[in-house]
Amino acid sequence: MTASQLALLMVCVPVAMAVLALVSRLRLQARLASRMRLLAFDAGHDRDSGLAQSSVVLRGHVARLLAALGRLMPLGGKDREKIVIALRRAGYDGPGVVAIVLGSKVASLLVGLAVGLAVLPGFLSSLTPLFAGVVGLLGALVGGMLLGVVLNLVPELVVAQLGAMRYRRIKAGFADAMDLLIVCLQAGMTFERAMQRTVANLSAFHRDLGAELRRASLDMSVHGRTRQDAVARLAGRLGSPEFGDFAVTVGQSERHGTPLAEALRKLAAATRVELVANMQAKLARLPVLLILPTLAFVLPGILVIVGGPAFVQLSTTLSGIGE
Repeated sequence: MTASQLALLMVCVPVAMAVLALVSRLRLQARLASRMRLLAFDAGHDRDSGLAQSSVVLRGHVARLLAALGRLMPLGGKDREKIVIALRRAGYDGPGVVAIVLGSKVASLLVGLAVGLAVLPGFLSSLTPLFAGVVGLLGALVGGMLLGVVLNLVPELVVAQLGAMRYRRIKAGFADAMDLLIVCLQAGMTFERAMQRTVANLSAFHRDLGAELRRASLDMSVHGRTRQDAVARLAGRLGSPEFGDFAVTVGQSERHGTPLAEALRKLAAATRVELVANMQAKLARLPVLLILPTLAFVLPGILVIVGGPAFVQLSTTLSGIGE
């Protein structure tokens, strides 16, 4: 047995044992859940609820496994705080979510290392005999570590992308939320009651924004925070300049007693002007972005149609000269 095969065996055996232990635990949990369903439900119960319960159990086991791996990830306070902020912006604010992300990073490192040790020794030895034996194993180890470091960045990139997508959805519904809030305020409702009514009407078509406004409403009604504090916490969670302006507007209205509805109308109008300007900027960039697809897909067909007959005639003429 070569050194690379021995190293691969040392990596794969613990992973296989962990997978077998997880599978046996899941099978035991599934059997217990099946017996509990037989006791709790009648024979005509829908099968979909059982599948949903098994899926929840599986997700719970995976989350606990990733959380256990996350404890092995050495990470500084600043880096951890950046992950917390990114998760909060993406809408994940639970106590164990950070550990799951860290566990995903550790799993990515292990996967990169295992792939490097499995693939790179044979590839390097086929390139040159210099990388045979121990030298090839060290090269595969370095390559696997580099691959693991690259894969280690994937969970954070996924969280950042989810946060950006959620931010765009929230920003798209900000002006509609302001319009609903203005209507409720002009109807004579208090700000707290107007927020509750806005959340009730907004959650049907802007779920993410409705969830964030619901948290702000609960901060005021349940936790006893002032409206300025609750809206400032909302702006801090989202990191949005629009909600920052909303918090400033609410604070100024609370301090100076100015009409809040009129200020919110101006804020909603400014947000719509910004959305239209961003859309026009994207439309202006569209012709430039269409150049590469046009060159890649349209131009070859045009060249074939225009130059094809000339090429055929030229080849016929040249063949006649040779005869």
